[in-house]
Amino acid sequence: MKALCTSENLKKGVLSAEKIIGKSLTLPILSNILLEVEKGGIRISATNLEIGLVAKIRAKVEKEGKVAIPGRIAGGILSQLSDGGKINLEENNNTLKFIYNGNSAAIKGMDAKDFPIIPKPQSAPLFEISADDFQKKVGSILVSAATSDTRQELTGVYMEFSENKIIFATTDSFRLAEAVLKLKKEDIAEDYKHYLAKNKSVIIPARTISEVIRAISMEDGKIKVYLEENQIFFESPDILVVSRLIDGKYPEYKQVIPKEFMTKVILKKEDLLKATRLAGVFSDSKSREVKLKISDGKGASAEEYHPGKMTVFAESVEAGEGSWSVDCAVSGQGGVEVAFNNRYLVDGLNSLGMEDVSLELNDSFGPVMFREIAGGKPKADYFHIVMPIRS
Repeated sequence: MKALCTSENLKKGVLSAEKIIGKSLTLPILSNILLEVEKGGIRISATNLEIGLVAKIRAKVEKEGKVAIPGRIAGGILSQLSDGGKINLEENNNTLKFIYNGNSAAIKGMDAKDFPIIPKPQSAPLFEISADDFQKKVGSILVSAATSDTRQELTGVYMEFSENKIIFATTDSFRLAEAVLKLKKEDIAEDYKHYLAKNKSVIIPARTISEVIRAISMEDGKIKVYLEENQIFFESPDILVVSRLIDGKYPEYKQVIPKEFMTKVILKKEDLLKATRLAGVFSDSKSREVKLKISDGKGASAEEYHPGKMTVFAESVEAGEGSWSVDCAVSGQGGVEVAFNNRYLVDGLNSLGMEDVSLELNDSFGPVMFREIAGGKPKADYFHIVMPIRS
């Protein structure tokens, strides 16, 4: 095989594939990525048998061929090369030679025929979603997915279907996040209606969503979504990601979401983040507890806000104590004090993209909802809930 491509394109494709590969002592081929030089460009593939990725890049092809090479080595080389240059690729006896600006490196590979087959969609896409919305909204909920395999379904992203929207949700039992992506009529295939009649939801590994977000770019426009037997495919113009689905029943998380809140607070996200981090210096090393105290809202109704203060404080035997106050607007019942795990509070705030945010709660022990503020009102397409510490 012999081909010429830009260092930027090859780097993007190889580094996307490198993130997928796994370490397997019994199947060494899985630590490799597959390069297939064919008419019109290069296909770069990787799989860990649960997630598979295929990236397509443009290239000038002189001779077709394919080879499997260690992903870590290829990624290590390409990550150090500057963009804008040209790379010549030449393969001989399963050794791939990189030639760049007069320098060269030869990577020993494996026979491509040993590389696992990565499935391709066997049907048309069910719907398309905005790559920009997917990255921003769905990417924001990943922090709430569980990392322990004790309950495998909680390590995934819940995906619920309806006629004109898709709901994505994650929870680790201590926090919960939900994002809503609207579907346009022109982005829905006829088969989606048939699928919807039989299937209401699926659970996707959170890592799969992370890899899709990492691999695609906002400039891709639309992502095509395919759902087939126990598999889901995400496809942009240059990337295809396939993943198994998690078999299990997702918890009925909507039952824990309060329908109304007695206290609502609007404030600047960065102000609360700064106060939380400062107070967190004094939090107990085990509980990481920080407390928020909301000043009296003067009994204002849900529609009336009054100027107020929110004080964030923490104390511990080893560090001492500290408190910081931020300006806010309060409606409803004030004087509430609530305790949080400092890290959960910071993660929740960081998941919000707007400058102004709302905090809504009923008491010191129930769920506390964080939402973005747009046009003076909380947005309905995303929320993040944190459960307080019952101290």
